[in-house]
Amino acid sequence: MSGDLLTMLRVHDLPPTWDGLAVLWSGWEYASPGLFICPPPLREVCEGCGLPTTERGFPAWSTNRGLVAVSAVLTHDDLRYEEENRARLGALAHRRKPRALFRLHAFRCHSCSLDDIWDTDTDEWWTLDHTDYGDDGSTG
Repeated sequence: MSGDLLTMLRVHDLPPTWDGLAVLWSGWEYASPGLFICPPPLREVCEGCGLPTTERGFPAWSTNRGLVAVSAVLTHDDLRYEEENRARLGALAHRRKPRALFRLHAFRCHSCSLDDIWDTDTDEWWTLDHTDYGDDGSTG
């Protein structure tokens, strides 16, 4: 049930910061038949509800990518401004040094809304709890 205390206490849909660095989330992509999502799920069953992470061979969770600032002095507004500028530059955007990198991947269970995060920089997996959704975000 998605109306449980874990989801009702969330100030933000996902952590606004990761270890003190601003994060912009790209938006949820819902799994549909035929959709291949990499990396594969962390577990065969969800840690929160115990249901399988696949339904008839297809993912039973949604994904979201996190754009993480490379410096603690960059704010969410700085990242939004930077991404708007990079979009305007088009093919020339690769010449600018990035101020943020897509290094986080979030996976949300369709049944209980439990979130797992894969940090590609450290190759670590994290299961979020209620403290990660506040204004201070997630800290390792």
